[in-house]
Amino acid sequence: MAINEDYRQLEIVQELEAQARTLVHSTRTVPNPPDSYDMLAELGAALSALEQVARQLGRWHREVIDGDHYQGEDERGDGATGTIEAAAALDRAATALHAASAAVSDAHSANGVVRWIGTNA
Repeated sequence: MAINEDYRQLEIVQELEAQARTLVHSTRTVPNPPDSYDMLAELGAALSALEQVARQLGRWHREVIDGDHYQGEDERGDGATGTIEAAAALDRAATALHAASAAVSDAHSANGVVRWIGTNA
């Protein structure tokens, strides 16, 4: 069950990144081939959750208020575009994550017809 931990977001995303790096290294091979089916299902669910995170962060960036949440922009910004550009980029990321989730779902469906031989390890 997911728990709302409003003040741990940075820690949680750091844990997610570390776990993702571990997954990168551990998926060079799949010792128990039937596991690939469930791995694809979990990966698809993770991508869907990340899509939601990107959408929520995009919405948050649109709603922040200069003077309440931030104090203008540094010399590279014009005073209002950084939050809007971040929101637009997060919208693009959410769209890409949706496409990635759909592609992984397609892979999951295709994987489902394969009669994998398990190692029972």
